[in-house]
Amino acid sequence: MKFSKYNLIVPGKDEEQFFLFNTFNGSCFNIDRLTADIVRKKSIESLSEENKELFTLSNVIIQDNINEDHIFAYLQGHVRYDTKKVVSTVLLTLDCNLRCPYCFQGLDKATETMTFDQADKYVSFIINTTKKNDAKSVFILLFGGEPLINVDVGIYILEKIKLFCDENDVAFSSGIITNGTLLNTQIINKLYDLNCRMMQITLDGIKSIHDTRRMYKSGKGSFEDIMGVLRILNDNIDINTVVRVNVDKMSLDGTYLLLEDIGKYGANITNCYVDFGIVRTEGTACSGYSKNCFIETEIGDVLYDLWNYAEKQGFRYNIKPGRKFFYCGLYGDNQYTITPNLDVYKCWEHVGNPEHLMGRINEHGHFVDQTHAFYDWMSVDPLKNDTCKVCVYLPTCGGGCGTIAYNETGSYHANGCFKVKGTIEKQVLKFVEGIVKAKNE
Repeated sequence: MKFSKYNLIVPGKDEEQFFLFNTFNGSCFNIDRLTADIVRKKSIESLSEENKELFTLSNVIIQDNINEDHIFAYLQGHVRYDTKKVVSTVLLTLDCNLRCPYCFQGLDKATETMTFDQADKYVSFIINTTKKNDAKSVFILLFGGEPLINVDVGIYILEKIKLFCDENDVAFSSGIITNGTLLNTQIINKLYDLNCRMMQITLDGIKSIHDTRRMYKSGKGSFEDIMGVLRILNDNIDINTVVRVNVDKMSLDGTYLLLEDIGKYGANITNCYVDFGIVRTEGTACSGYSKNCFIETEIGDVLYDLWNYAEKQGFRYNIKPGRKFFYCGLYGDNQYTITPNLDVYKCWEHVGNPEHLMGRINEHGHFVDQTHAFYDWMSVDPLKNDTCKVCVYLPTCGGGCGTIAYNETGSYHANGCFKVKGTIEKQVLKFVEGIVKAKNE
């Protein structure tokens, strides 16, 4: 018998309290300092018989002949080549009506916008891919730039694909990432009718802070407009509204004030889910903003305090560390990002960068001219990376972000660590605290 390689020891708030969390199977135990030391030293013979039995049943202790790398490789491959789901992000336009200083697409954006003719080719691509793989579900995410600048084409795409899915017994759903300034009741209702069940909208602190970070091209702030939209969405509990708050050193204090004071603007939006996005800028169009960003070792503490504060203000929060065979779903074989001119990428942060171009969609709606970048991206294997192979966090990040890896090393195959080490520990603490709270209520 031996200890699993994926046992993570998490210190509790009490110096004698620890949690043993297995990042592969999610088992979690409240243990004392002595047991924590035994697990760190991998000294099974020093465990009590009760703990030996308990840890064996939960696969914290496994048979000597079990190679966890083989299990991980199989399950990761199964997820990568699951062709029964088609997922695509479509950039309806590269243009935007805001001018945010930290935008990963840069301040001087292209204005290229998808036409109805290009939309027809994109729809054919989704239909062809679904038929070829006998897929059972399709998810379309509308994105930009600001997608609602080209809302008519977005609606046209969703209508065409939904009709195909309805006629062929394929589950269809959609979502949108928008700055929210162009949303209104009519558009919201139309998107809902087209199975849009997720809308992500960004707020960056209270009005005085937000309006210096997310302003129109004219310089006017966007806070009041966005709050008006969130009032509407908050009452539609069938739409999962995500309020994304981009957090860096400049906006952190404003984030706390936003959570605390949001009711002053006449909108209780606690039916919405708050997602704290850590601003990062390495190697991107906004790299000059990097001095304002948190370093990796700070992120866990920053998020933990924000999660707790959001919960106190009445926002919905359910933190639970989960298994991820890939850091991002875009490693999946049937997941693509498509630009207005029908270029194919994986990550939307790479759009417009020729070295990351994966191919294109032709006039018949087929993915053609695959580049080496496509095969390079799709062949990433964290078990061939010496750092990832022995990392206790591997089942929770799948090897990290390929974009970060490339920005830092020039290769998709490096470990792209971000918001994992130090953050998983805080997720475990938050998860355990939630269980204790539920028992005491």
